[in-house]
Amino acid sequence: MRPLALTLLAATLAAPLACQDRTEEIRRAMEPAQAASPARPDAAEADSGPGENFIRRWERGAGEIDSPVGKFRLGGYASLHHKTIEKYNGGNSTNFFDSIRVVPQMDWEVTDWLEFAIEIEFEGGGAGAPYLSNNYIVLEYAEARATPLDELNFKAGILLVNWGRYNRNHDDILWDLADRPFATRLIVPGTFMQPGAGVYGSFNQVPFISFNYDIAVTQGLNSNFSSNDGSRNARTSFRVDNNDNKALWFHMGLVPDFGTDIVTADIGASFTYQQIAVGNRESLRGVGVDGGLKFKVVERFGIDVTGEFSRLWINRSSSPTVPNGLWGWFADVLFKFDPFPAAWREKVFGANPYIGLIFRLEQNDLNDDYKGAAASDDRFAVTIGLSFRPISKLVLRLEWKNTQARNRDDGDENTYVISTSIGF
Repeated sequence: MRPLALTLLAATLAAPLACQDRTEEIRRAMEPAQAASPARPDAAEADSGPGENFIRRWERGAGEIDSPVGKFRLGGYASLHHKTIEKYNGGNSTNFFDSIRVVPQMDWEVTDWLEFAIEIEFEGGGAGAPYLSNNYIVLEYAEARATPLDELNFKAGILLVNWGRYNRNHDDILWDLADRPFATRLIVPGTFMQPGAGVYGSFNQVPFISFNYDIAVTQGLNSNFSSNDGSRNARTSFRVDNNDNKALWFHMGLVPDFGTDIVTADIGASFTYQQIAVGNRESLRGVGVDGGLKFKVVERFGIDVTGEFSRLWINRSSSPTVPNGLWGWFADVLFKFDPFPAAWREKVFGANPYIGLIFRLEQNDLNDDYKGAAASDDRFAVTIGLSFRPISKLVLRLEWKNTQARNRDDGDENTYVISTSIGF
């Protein structure tokens, strides 16, 4: 199946060819492309170049709708993966289409200081059909936001939990590898949302650096952490609190201004404290660090470095199946090349098309006190990938991931992924 998977993606690559905060996250990730775009043409210019007009409209997204009750912004993305998993030591190897995901997003701006944002995920074909598996329809967030000041804003509803980098920017279209890192799925679960309320803002008054913060109080996790699934089963109901206690989540970020676009950077830190067991007998503390660094080496070549580390402690005794501590991290290095003729920009391709070569290192430990406690415990993985992003809202990917599990054989595997994500 490996040669077939590689052949399919090679053919795909060879072919000629979002919700203010979340939609804006996608737009911010695409700012270099938009900043490099010429001013929007008037109607006459648009009519003179149908291909150019289409590319520019796609880069901008589904757009805005003005109405008597406010302004609506529409967007979202869809993804399709094909995976081949080769198990070592006699395990069952499989290949299948996976993560057929459609995610519409909408932002309703009632006034210039009040808005409502929503994202709905249709995973695995939706819900209700008996032949589907691992499928659902879920609100990834539904937030009412009051934004009177840059420095002080308020939100309430189903919140996207303000932890790390990946959870806050989890949309597939933003990433050049489709397979999500261990740390972002098993330490603090992603995509991670909970009912709650919070405050957030940014300060830009100090020269050469800006500061942002996000504080939220939510329902919290429960005590169902395991050595194989980490925090996946510790997510709680949107309607019931298992111990009538609330979780505190805090994220802060620093963005230095180097006075040049050759180097840009940001760094963040996360913290949480909560009681997770019935009767408030088990306290959980967590810390995290995340960051990004971008180098524009020359006009057509750049390097992006991205990473995240998360660590949780649980005040309880451990066993081979029940952990009292877990951690994980990942680091991506993306080399971006633009070999395409300049005349193609915003006509055939977007403003900043590229071919990407990406490397990822990652590790997780889901039970501090025991080595190799489960197949997913004590793993280290290396991923090498190729991506083609003709415009900011379309990416085609090919990747190979080798995973090694410590002290056991059932966690060792090779994973091959062919995927595409498209924004709208």
